[in-house]
Amino acid sequence: MAERQARATLTFPRAIGIVLRTAHLGAMAVLSGGAWFGVPAGELRGAMVATAVSGLALLVSEASHSRHWVYQGRGLLVLAHLGATGLVSALGPAALLGALVIGAVGSHLPKGLRAWSLRHRAVVD
Repeated sequence: MAERQARATLTFPRAIGIVLRTAHLGAMAVLSGGAWFGVPAGELRGAMVATAVSGLALLVSEASHSRHWVYQGRGLLVLAHLGATGLVSALGPAALLGALVIGAVGSHLPKGLRAWSLRHRAVVD
């Protein structure tokens, strides 16, 4: 019973991650929806800044979990996510949709794939 309660407790770092992820999803939803429906870029500046700032904060939070993060599955998908956002000026809303899909997949990977290291060719914590 004590083990179940320990697992159910929301720790401060986990709570921060949840808040950051929620903020990032909300900001990206506004940005993606606005871009998809042709809202002028100037009107989306606040959503763009909120998406970038929350994404950077989320990146820092996630990278703090392991020094191997950048070459693990989770880090590689974040790099792909950033790459997709870098294509927005060339591909428009389709690149934002790609970033959304990559982010969703990365957020829901099983632990074995999230922690799998390209460098070590094994799961590394």
